[in-house]
Amino acid sequence: MGLDQYAGSRELLDNKFTWRKHAKLQKYMEDLWYQQNDGEFNCQYLVLSRVDIVNLKSCLENNTMPESEGGFFYGHEVQDESEQEYREQDLEFCDWALKQIEQGRGVVYHCWY
Repeated sequence: MGLDQYAGSRELLDNKFTWRKHAKLQKYMEDLWYQQNDGEFNCQYLVLSRVDIVNLKSCLENNTMPESEGGFFYGHEVQDESEQEYREQDLEFCDWALKQIEQGRGVVYHCWY
């Protein structure tokens, strides 16, 4: 068991990007979720805006991703290693997501733990 994370097109509900136990990305997305919603984030779709993606990309490029206090299955004890391991994929996701939004498509993130 553990944290499984997905992102893709809102219209297709596909999982173009997947991560496993990427605690810092999860913390970033959780913070967005709780700014906009009440209730549990697990298995819910978070619609991402252009600003959300631009801010994420800036955090990645400036090495300012938020630290995760953890979650039972988050892999928070290896979050620095996961951040480095997923860095290129995270940046690829940001570029892809910005293109989708520019073309009028929605981008969603969801997780399961």
